[in-house]
Amino acid sequence: MNYIYDMFLNFKEKLYDFYDWNTNDNITHIRKIPAFKITSKKLKDIKDNIVQIDKSFLKKIYNKTEEFKKNETNKISYIALFSDGNDILAIKFNKKGINYMKSSLAIDEQDDIIDIIKFQKEINLKYKIIKKQKQEVFKTRFEIENKKFIITELNKIYNDKNYKKINYICLECFGKPEPSINKSINKIKKEITKENDNFYKILDIFKIINQK
Repeated sequence: MNYIYDMFLNFKEKLYDFYDWNTNDNITHIRKIPAFKITSKKLKDIKDNIVQIDKSFLKKIYNKTEEFKKNETNKISYIALFSDGNDILAIKFNKKGINYMKSSLAIDEQDDIIDIIKFQKEINLKYKIIKKQKQEVFKTRFEIENKKFIITELNKIYNDKNYKKINYICLECFGKPEPSINKSINKIKKEITKENDNFYKILDIFKIINQK
């Protein structure tokens, strides 16, 4: 088994590029991690889908990853690096072998590690696809997370029957309220799918409302 040493990972349910990492993210400082070369198709499958890997592979990587924690190192149950020689990602599996968290790599680390892994022999990784993971194509982490925030707050306002706030948002963003509350909500939801001034105006309004 081949290992990569001393690197940083940022595990999330959705895979974010390195430029979308935030300073307040829970970054994992890896001491060592097993690395495997697989085919491009398999890498795409585990990148774009929820998969369950074979139990034999799960046993193979059990407690093989170590992280730095203050003045000591801790073992992490099921983590591995995968690359096809062009792209690379880290996957965290649960005890059932499901890839529930993923991480990209810093650009400088990514290129160096790919140069190492691409000379390895491909392994025959066995898995089954459980379901396709919805991808927000061409959306940044900022847009994805803030869209989710707006939808959550909008639903909260609707459930509290605070319709005046929804009318106020429509008035501020569109110049007039809609004839019904459902039309107002649908218009706001449709507007936040676009990258325009109204998206940021709606976001600012909800942030102000959330602070009150």
